[in-house]
Amino acid sequence: MQAHNLENIKLDTHSRLRGKELPSLEEGRRAFAAVAFEGIPKATKVHQAWMVMLIRRGIVGRPEGKTILQVLKGVDRRAIEEMIANFDPNFYKWRVQFERYLMDKAGAMASCVNIGRTLPPPIYRMRLREAVLPLLDATLQFRGTLLEKAEEHRHAVMPGYTHNQHAQPMTFGHYLLGLYEPIDRAARQLERAYDLINLCDLGCGALAGTSFDVDRELPARLLGFDGVLEHTNDCVAASDQATDVVAAMINLAIPMSRTANEMHTWSMFEFSIIELSDAICEASSMMPQKKSPCVFEEIRATLGKVLGCYTDMVCRLQNVMYGDTVEVYETSEMVPAFVQQVIQSLRTFDKLLHHMTVKTEAMLRFAQRGFSTATELAAILFREAQIPLRVAHAVVGEVVREAWLAGKTASEITSEGIDRAATAVIGRPLNLPAEKLTAALDPIQFVAAHRSQGGVAPEEVLRMVRSRRDDLEQARQRQAARLRRLEQADRDLADAVDATLAE
Repeated sequence: MQAHNLENIKLDTHSRLRGKELPSLEEGRRAFAAVAFEGIPKATKVHQAWMVMLIRRGIVGRPEGKTILQVLKGVDRRAIEEMIANFDPNFYKWRVQFERYLMDKAGAMASCVNIGRTLPPPIYRMRLREAVLPLLDATLQFRGTLLEKAEEHRHAVMPGYTHNQHAQPMTFGHYLLGLYEPIDRAARQLERAYDLINLCDLGCGALAGTSFDVDRELPARLLGFDGVLEHTNDCVAASDQATDVVAAMINLAIPMSRTANEMHTWSMFEFSIIELSDAICEASSMMPQKKSPCVFEEIRATLGKVLGCYTDMVCRLQNVMYGDTVEVYETSEMVPAFVQQVIQSLRTFDKLLHHMTVKTEAMLRFAQRGFSTATELAAILFREAQIPLRVAHAVVGEVVREAWLAGKTASEITSEGIDRAATAVIGRPLNLPAEKLTAALDPIQFVAAHRSQGGVAPEEVLRMVRSRRDDLEQARQRQAARLRRLEQADRDLADAVDATLAE
């Protein structure tokens, strides 16, 4: 292969900061080092897969191609350290710095790694899927814990709230299962986002494809992609591979933020129906009595961060051309950092559920003192006294008003009080048997009676938990298949490189 003089190779269109001051040697070296160990191994795989294809299609001669592949095969940590040591600020982009290294080692023909392709694809998609996979793992772990705790606490009767007021009795297990549901839906949304991410945009040219007879499917398979993102301008213009991930994270963060806020309230001295262990709480630097469950605040804060990311992306992408732009790069590049924050939030919530004491007696006491069983009392009046439901509703409303004004709790309502209210509303008593009244006002019996699909009855909660465990196991299998697919692709790529070198 003919030797080359790097200074005579014009890379200015890729490497120089037009109209801007070039970074100093040390500034550039530090910036390059910050990304090199993460970016260059991915770029090496991409170059290998593309070069194997170029050789097989006869676009690059086999001797030259094998020389390039041999250099690429030797790109390891020591090679990256050599690149950092020999950094040239005239080639400030790390991808071009890497190309410069290849040309130093393999000659000018090493620039053939760029045939028919623009430099970024599919690095951004590889980074995104690398970030999303552990996020999917974290959702699997959290969902498993929610199901475990939902089953454990399916008998823990507590008040259910609407508009921050007692509504109907429920159980803490039913409440946790209610958190599972949107987390599960968001995780499925994240899986669909992964499917979109895992389409290969390699070989799109700058937007128009290429006149070379390339095979885009082969490198896509060797890099672990599920297929090719076909339309070549869409390859460089698309942003939904990033926005879909953030949208799914918003749908993860919203229910976590809301439930964390509610649980934070329940941990207050005035409620004290749950308590976190010392292991995950913070001590005050001034107040010796304080045990602050700041983890709830950390979980709440995640939503604002992710929403800020989404807002940033939308603002960057508005009114820009549908093509290759800096804004598209940036939207994909910013996402992994926020993914890490959501992963941390999921892990924190998972941990606090294992460090939470559920005070079932206090929960039940609140349910007994409130009037959340009133709907069941109205239902029993409808069934037993055979009065229209809205009339029963009015009678019970009068009963509750009278008890409240007298400073009584729901457990102190009597049949006589119901008769007085009924007489005031419909002009006659209802003579509800005492045992029926007791059954209606007991939150434990209320919970047991609400066995309708999705209801709060312990056996219905258990049925839902078991059903969702089956669904969760399928999700685990899908995740395992994704990981196996990438591992197999790494082996296939290494085998393809070795086979090409051996030919």
